[in-house]
Amino acid sequence: MVKRTGLYCRTKSVLSLIVTVSVVFALFSFALLPYPVLAQEDSEAVQGEGSNEEVIDIVADELSYDRKSGLATAKGNVEISFKSYRITGNYAEYDESGAVVVITGRARFEDTEERSVLVADRIVVSLETGEMEAESGVFLRHKDGEVLASGDRLSYLGDDGRVIIDGNASVEIGDKIFQASSITVYIDEERVVAEGGTRTVIPRGQ
Repeated sequence: MVKRTGLYCRTKSVLSLIVTVSVVFALFSFALLPYPVLAQEDSEAVQGEGSNEEVIDIVADELSYDRKSGLATAKGNVEISFKSYRITGNYAEYDESGAVVVITGRARFEDTEERSVLVADRIVVSLETGEMEAESGVFLRHKDGEVLASGDRLSYLGDDGRVIIDGNASVEIGDKIFQASSITVYIDEERVVAEGGTRTVIPRGQ
């Protein structure tokens, strides 16, 4: 049986600062405040700091981490959690310096807040910006199926909510189907731009 391992990464290295400040404050205030009151205030201060931190939780069958390069490598039944994101696959690399996850092998990205799922052979996710790149066997289901997209490659640009699908691109939005070499979907505007050998199927009466 393979033992599952995990890595809990902080996006901001503030733990040592919290401990240092807490110790200094305790020494300075010991003579001024009753001990029970001091202990309670210190506890609340530390808990408040920790609760605001963003963390990346990585679980896998095998995991290695290089502190100098800031690179974590995970193999086998990989699951990465961050905010509303859940990323799974067979192999992953997490670059701490750029907050970028690269996952391959039955790669799947899920955003529970947006109710969106992206699957592909390879997915690259920026945890800072939310931008994504996906390659090979790409399929996207956005907001529980309000938008369905498939193709060879997909790019998601988080700043303007734009999804670009290239290579045998197909998009279904509402009950309308669009097919082309390249399709751009403006998610928030529910607008589609198709280029190259385009075909559109619109039900009668729409």
